[in-house]
Amino acid sequence: MSRQDRNILILGILIIVVLIVGYYFLLLSPLRQEYADRVQERSDKQAQLQQVQQEVAELEEIRRNAPDIERQLLEFSKRIPTQPEIPTLVVQIEEIAQLAGVTQVSITPGAPEPPPGGGDFQRIPITMSFEGTYEELQDFMLRLDDLSRLVTVNEMTYEQVELEEGETTNVDAAIEQTLQVEVLAEVYFQPTDVPSGLAPVAPTPTEVTTPDEATPGGTTDAE
Repeated sequence: MSRQDRNILILGILIIVVLIVGYYFLLLSPLRQEYADRVQERSDKQAQLQQVQQEVAELEEIRRNAPDIERQLLEFSKRIPTQPEIPTLVVQIEEIAQLAGVTQVSITPGAPEPPPGGGDFQRIPITMSFEGTYEELQDFMLRLDDLSRLVTVNEMTYEQVELEEGETTNVDAAIEQTLQVEVLAEVYFQPTDVPSGLAPVAPTPTEVTTPDEATPGGTTDAE
């Protein structure tokens, strides 16, 4: 092969390489990028479709449960008065405490405050403390849940009451231990005919405590 033929061959190979590189960068690479974009777009649309389908399913579930939700809301509205009515609540709690058999009952209402998420009702924190056995505690909580007024229990703590030296008890400590219980709860009231967030604030109630020497069935006076 002559030198001229070899140069022609090399030039031909270079031309082919340039054409291949040009084809890749000018045609194949954009096509691959477009394909990748299409795949990503399809993936995004599938994710959006799944999200929409999930939202539709949730809405359908709400629609099916709407009658039950409406009944629950109606029931709750019946258990929320238009005024704080703290004295009535205190009497009700004292009654269920007596029925449950707990003692040393202390009821401390807090100041009315708006709910964290806003709304046209007010909530009142209530701290209740008493002594009783675990079974009496359970009985008290069940009766509290059955009150005509809605009471939400947020936290409950209890610990065993330690007997003083020389003190005896008729209760078998191995079976039923006396507990000191504290319940943090809240009740609600919903004033009528007032704009949202403008509900009147009632005066802060004082602590109410059942005296140790109170006779069964006796009433409790506010301090």
